[in-house]
Amino acid sequence: MATVGLGATLVVAPASPTLASDDLAEVQEAHFGVIDQIATWDAQTPHPRLGAIEGDPAAGTIDIGWAGFVPSEVRAMADAAAEQGIRISFVRQESSEQELLEIAYDLAAAMPTEGAFAIGLNADGLAVEVPTQQAAEAVGTEHIALEGEVLDVIDTAERAAAELGADVTVEETDTAPVNAAATGMLRGTAMQAGPTGAGLAAGRSDDASVLSGGMRVQTYFSSGGWVSCTSGFTGFYGHQPLIVTAAHCSDYADGRAVRNRNGTRIGTSDLVRELNDGARAYDLGVIAASYDARTLPRIYTSETSTVNITGSQSTWPPSGYRLCSSGQVTGWKCDLTAGEAYVTCYGTSRGPECMHVQIVRSSGSSAFCLGDSGGPVVSLPSSSGAIAVGVVSGLKSAYSVSCSKEGLIAPVSQLLSTVHGLQLHTTERP
Repeated sequence: MATVGLGATLVVAPASPTLASDDLAEVQEAHFGVIDQIATWDAQTPHPRLGAIEGDPAAGTIDIGWAGFVPSEVRAMADAAAEQGIRISFVRQESSEQELLEIAYDLAAAMPTEGAFAIGLNADGLAVEVPTQQAAEAVGTEHIALEGEVLDVIDTAERAAAELGADVTVEETDTAPVNAAATGMLRGTAMQAGPTGAGLAAGRSDDASVLSGGMRVQTYFSSGGWVSCTSGFTGFYGHQPLIVTAAHCSDYADGRAVRNRNGTRIGTSDLVRELNDGARAYDLGVIAASYDARTLPRIYTSETSTVNITGSQSTWPPSGYRLCSSGQVTGWKCDLTAGEAYVTCYGTSRGPECMHVQIVRSSGSSAFCLGDSGGPVVSLPSSSGAIAVGVVSGLKSAYSVSCSKEGLIAPVSQLLSTVHGLQLHTTERP
């Protein structure tokens, strides 16, 4: 791996570790802090150069992609990380993730189709994943034929990527992206057992005035049905208490009524226009609660047990890190590993909805199931609690739209960088 500007690998030698090697949660939290610091510095420059990031918390290493010369300020941050026992390597990339993201969004917007597809962002370029006809039919979306206008759009993306020294690859896959909301509930219908047949495994059921993340919620759509999701994190915007959720849980619209499982209204969908209809669409929105509602800095991992939220990640969770999630169907689990970033386009009756998300993979039976949408995704909890990372967005489903070992999340950093003044409700660390 060539160091930018030097032609050789730059490895910051570690000092004596200050973190217990057997406490993976604390190690990951330290890694996230270093990565946030470097990413925040890069985001404030005229031309961001940060590329793909991959970490190995067990080994205490982070590989940071960088396009161009690594500034002395960033090297100083790596030197400081070495004092915590974190070894940082800078890996030369021809283009930054922001540059690749621009091409990915332009490609997604130009696709002349209403089908679902995904565009992976990696160190070398973009990977366009088009579901096979069988996979597309399984999730009820239009099949995208790799011919005519579609090939013209991909060719344009290839030329744009080549100018950055990056590649575009295209492959048909046996998986198709689909959002993870449970749809089709008639008005007045109570939540039933999840698609796994194991019932509702987690989530608070009937809170109305004291709100937390990990609650079972339902949103009323204009079609007359209710869509079932899981609430993410609590927060506030000015004096307005709110709950973070996925944009598709409100049919990508503001002003939808939201209730708890018992049928009591708890709020209205809001901020979807700002987060999902802008130049960079994110699968994020909020449930605006009444001003006299009380929110707590925690998420439910079952009907009664909770985990405190101690902070939020200001950047993306890099590849290789362990994450946990709480969904009303799959329950509380810590078997997720973060993967690469994507621009994923879910098929809808109005055409594809394309959003910047990230893939996670489960070592268990399922990452997410339908009904988990909007649920909280956090770092491995330490003794103090967990860091808010994202909310459940969708599945990469292989012929089944109920559950999948590969899931998609919407990072909360997108929320905080887009709606200035919005804050998640967190505890103060001791």
